[in-house]
Amino acid sequence: MKIFISKTLTFIVICISLISLIFIFTNSLIKRTANFSFKTPVNNVLFGHSHSQCAFDDSLISDFRNVSQSRQSYFYSFQKIKKILSQNKTIKNVFIEFSNNQIDEKMDKWIWDDFSMSNRSIYFPFLEKKEGNLLFNKNSKSFITSSSKSFRNNIMNILLFNYNYINQIGGYKRLEYSKTDSLIANLKKDTIPSNIKINKLAITNIEYLEKIVNLCKESNVDIYFVRSPQHIYCNHRVNEKEFIKIKNEKFKNIVFLDFNDFPLNNDEFGNFSHLNYKGARIFSLWFNELLKKGMLTKTNKNEFIINEIKKARTNKNLAN
Repeated sequence: MKIFISKTLTFIVICISLISLIFIFTNSLIKRTANFSFKTPVNNVLFGHSHSQCAFDDSLISDFRNVSQSRQSYFYSFQKIKKILSQNKTIKNVFIEFSNNQIDEKMDKWIWDDFSMSNRSIYFPFLEKKEGNLLFNKNSKSFITSSSKSFRNNIMNILLFNYNYINQIGGYKRLEYSKTDSLIANLKKDTIPSNIKINKLAITNIEYLEKIVNLCKESNVDIYFVRSPQHIYCNHRVNEKEFIKIKNEKFKNIVFLDFNDFPLNNDEFGNFSHLNYKGARIFSLWFNELLKKGMLTKTNKNEFIINEIKKARTNKNLAN
């Protein structure tokens, strides 16, 4: 009996060791061979979550690529930016969506909750050891199941010689609907932005935004924060004072291209937080014109944007 138990334990240890070695090998291979190169060289790349994903139609913006992804924290954007900058040397400018909800504590949950880890497991091979430890410590069960998912995907990619990641990491999302009028009609007094409770700050998410800034500086790439248009009833706007405070205290040297108040009609929003395809088209064409007018070379970019928004509002009023 003792011999049987000993052999069984030995077999188990060998199996675990073999699986661990295969896991390490596949992660290492994917990390070395994963392809994040754009087919067409580009100078300007935008990263962010669903706000920028729905706002910037990069088919309408010259020399510009939108790789924003819905429900993505800066933790996973950081992994993506590392690979893209290392493999696309033509990139000169990185745009990072910086909007009100990204300082909210729920954004930290977008790093380690079940949904996020499962749906961002493609980034697991690119994590540093301390980042893996962070995920394990915050949600060990989901980390194990998501690592297993990542392992299976790695095996399939290796067997199929599929190392192309560039089409899996986000892009412009066209929203067809407009729920804004119905949302306004059903708006209750306690849901108006000024009456909504302000949550705690997203400590880890903000830390990874700092890492993104440092990475861009080390890569000799200019970085800009952008805020996509939000409806006046968007409840994220309630933390505006805290939002601006974080920007001024931690990122005072980063240029903030703020399009929060770009004029759009209700039917040009999908909802209070996102533009639909109508709003995205109007905004993207306007943003493209700003780039053509040399927005990034202006001494006072904020003043330039404010004046251009005023012109856009005047033209909108005349058109209506």
